[in-house]
Amino acid sequence: MSSRVRPGQVARLLVQALGGRLAVPLSVVRRRLGTLDDKVTLEVEGADPGLRVRGEAQALGAPIRFSARVDARGIRVNGNTRTASIRISEVTLTTDDEAPGPLADAIRNGTIDTKNPATLIGNVMPLPDMIVRAEGQEIIIDLMKVPAIETNPMNAASFAAVTSYLCVTGVEIADDAIVLHLGLLPGGVKEAALSTARAALLPAVRYLWPEGKP
Repeated sequence: MSSRVRPGQVARLLVQALGGRLAVPLSVVRRRLGTLDDKVTLEVEGADPGLRVRGEAQALGAPIRFSARVDARGIRVNGNTRTASIRISEVTLTTDDEAPGPLADAIRNGTIDTKNPATLIGNVMPLPDMIVRAEGQEIIIDLMKVPAIETNPMNAASFAAVTSYLCVTGVEIADDAIVLHLGLLPGGVKEAALSTARAALLPAVRYLWPEGKP
């Protein structure tokens, strides 16, 4: 299946953006998730204003079934950061009675703290730099630290400038779609002006002081 965006799709997205909202069908999300890993099965359904995610995976030799509610907030614009908050709650973990291994034992014994999944995730695995906090039920991501943005100064400056004028201010589920609410000048006029200035001046700065030049 081709992932190329058609002109008609671009036009439709622009019309939606001008109306202050973008709707991403959950069918698109389901197709993307279905191609991530053939060892993990995932189901996604709307649970207004968030999502309900269910699935099954093999972990440490045991079949693990899981379910969780996922809620997201809009992007917060503040200086050089663009942070998004994801809340994970109502987590359940189950496995077979005869499933082997310490993880299966912990699930059956109820010793895993499913009430604070973000803390659990942060304790059991190394987190990428873009996750600036994982505590309780909340994971906070700084989009400026996404590798494709952080490692490219031009991308970073452009992304910061664009999002200082138009950015996602809220997220909800409606009509089997993820609806992104858009707002103008989310960080205020001053932040928009500063971000624009940084983006405009960067090419000159890079020309006058290229990398490696003292």
